[in-house]
Amino acid sequence: MNGGIRLGAIRGIEIVADASASVLALLFGTAVFVDLLTRDLVTSNERALVLATIAGVLIIVSVFLHEAAHAVVGVAKGQKVLGIRLFMFGGYSVIEGRPSPMTEFQVALAGPAASVFLGFAFWMASLLATSSDIAAMTVAISIANVAIGLFNLFPGFPLDGGRVLRGLIAARTGDPLMATRLVAMVGRYTGWAIMAVGVALIIRTEGVGLFWVVAGWFLATTALQTGRREELAQTFAGQTAASVMRPIGETVPGSMHVSKMVDLYAMGPDLRSQAVEVDGRVVGVIGQPELDATAPARWVATAVERLMTRIGPGDVVEVDEPLENLLIRPAGGAGRIVVVDGGAAVGIIEPRDLGSKMSYV
Repeated sequence: MNGGIRLGAIRGIEIVADASASVLALLFGTAVFVDLLTRDLVTSNERALVLATIAGVLIIVSVFLHEAAHAVVGVAKGQKVLGIRLFMFGGYSVIEGRPSPMTEFQVALAGPAASVFLGFAFWMASLLATSSDIAAMTVAISIANVAIGLFNLFPGFPLDGGRVLRGLIAARTGDPLMATRLVAMVGRYTGWAIMAVGVALIIRTEGVGLFWVVAGWFLATTALQTGRREELAQTFAGQTAASVMRPIGETVPGSMHVSKMVDLYAMGPDLRSQAVEVDGRVVGVIGQPELDATAPARWVATAVERLMTRIGPGDVVEVDEPLENLLIRPAGGAGRIVVVDGGAAVGIIEPRDLGSKMSYV
């Protein structure tokens, strides 16, 4: 997985923490710190800070265990788990392949079940605590875990509840694509309903309403986007990059002037993206977006290399890469994917090469 801080690997499963995960730890730790001081449960600010720091670490550990539960059940069901990533809004497990509906149901349900179990465990720990401040800290972690578990059961992508619901519908109907579209729609409406509850609470001057609004907005805005990605994954299951790429016969030399490139490769009013080669290596792409950024009068004196968009590892895939993998990996910065075979560029995938094959909810 690209980016983030690599924390290690367990049985080949890479564990990565995004920098934003520290924000989650900081926010939760701050809430615990304020709670301990406000209720006079600690003897000093220093002790409150220590307990708040421990709480921040434990909430990240709790999120990891939530995702680890997905991974454990996935492996037990024969799936290949590529990694676990932690970030500000929780985490996600990268699992390769298309599971059966009931396998998806079981894998998705494992995370919330683990969080609720952790909530119970921390609650029991609070009863055994030797001091009121430690008890208060463990109660806060208990409540947070239960909240994580229950929130993830809301029926919408990208939450676990969306996958639980899709697994049940697909198992009943035998139509995973229809189930995906239905869950995306349900998730969007559920998000709006949660926002409405939040607004009502705010009108009643209850501060918790702000959390409901933010949670509903997150679900409403991400449900449809994730649903589209999931629909793509269902549509292209079993296909590879070669299935949708546009073959390219040759690469464009970086030293070529833009005006000559347009004469050679433009088809009609638009230039479809081309791979650019410099010193024997494909280093960038150039297409209509790059041409639009430069006045036509400058094309005759501008080398392709100066106008191209450079590509990185996230912009290159092998010709036999499953299309599903392209949808779960971090996007590259070029906005297009160069397909290679044996190190040589053989095709390009643009957003329209995927999107034109889809009908969205």
